[in-house]
Amino acid sequence: MVLVLVWGFIFGFIPVSWSTWITRTLADRAELAGGISVAAIQFSIGLAAAAGGLTFDTLGMDGIFLAAMGFLSLAALLAGSSLSLHSKKTGPQA
Repeated sequence: MVLVLVWGFIFGFIPVSWSTWITRTLADRAELAGGISVAAIQFSIGLAAAAGGLTFDTLGMDGIFLAAMGFLSLAALLAGSSLSLHSKKTGPQA
């Protein structure tokens, strides 16, 4: 229960910060940018549901865990390379 509450609390800030960023950077087109962000989020949810269903239908429950492991590994590699590139650009931080 605590983990679910923490998860909801942390990810509750994402829509708020995204909307704030849109209104500050695109003040004259905030409604258009907000609509595009909603459409992109809905599309990604639908695409992930379709991919998850296809994975489950073809590979079963083990396929879901393998796909999750692959995505987690890819995310770790991307985060590590991003951090490496950032530290090369800005230099070592104290």
